[in-house]
Amino acid sequence: MPRREFTQADKIVMVGRATDSSGRIHCEKCGIWVKSRKGYEFHHLIPEGMRPAVDLQRKLTPADGRLWCLQCHGEETPRDVANIAEAKRREAATLGLRTSPRRKINWGRRKDPKPPLEVANGAPEMARRFR
Repeated sequence: MPRREFTQADKIVMVGRATDSSGRIHCEKCGIWVKSRKGYEFHHLIPEGMRPAVDLQRKLTPADGRLWCLQCHGEETPRDVANIAEAKRREAATLGLRTSPRRKINWGRRKDPKPPLEVANGAPEMARRFR
């Protein structure tokens, strides 16, 4: 399912909510003054990947988001990505699903013995040629 975005009307409400009496826009997390549109982003309070399936059918509202400066949003996004990945792993474990490991990892413990090299019987080809 594609990611849901806030509508233009929702964004207008969020900007209005973050605007002070002198007309300056402030980050709703840290309170810093954001000088231009390039200085803020609209943050989903509950990440889209963490929402229940029934909640994804409902339309987003301005209460579902906040206007954050780029620094606050940049700090929170990697944390959200990690939480979504952990939730997916836990859900898969609850359902009994396991993913196979991509490769075998040797953590410095016992090393598997290498199989012996196969050696042909008799003299090598070069030795037979020049007899």
